[in-house]
Amino acid sequence: MQVNPKTLRIAFRTLLACAAGLLFTALPTRAETYLSGTYRCTKVEVAGKTAPCSAPSLELKSDGSYQILSERGTYEIVAGRWLVLSASKKHGKARLDGNKEIIFEFISGGKRSRITYRRKYQRPPGWMAS
Repeated sequence: MQVNPKTLRIAFRTLLACAAGLLFTALPTRAETYLSGTYRCTKVEVAGKTAPCSAPSLELKSDGSYQILSERGTYEIVAGRWLVLSASKKHGKARLDGNKEIIFEFISGGKRSRITYRRKYQRPPGWMAS
């Protein structure tokens, strides 16, 4: 069986274009300035039951670093919708819900858990009340 060279070239170009597209969408992005700010915990769900949230605030900085209490590290945005904290062994990656909510989903003690952080309202620099 002989392969047509023209068909082979078309298949190779298509494969190359697909690989390039996947590479660009899967590459992690460093800091996103639209995400920088302080996020407070609004809801904790453990095994489908909601509980009051006492988790500390999460601060994302525009330089790509983050802080939760004394834990510091860097963060990355992967595929435009996942937040990955470098030093966090507890939470893993989080799903971004727009630019206002960050949702961590993980298994803790054999139970499915979810912690939702919501961006605190911050007045723009130079804002003055009248």
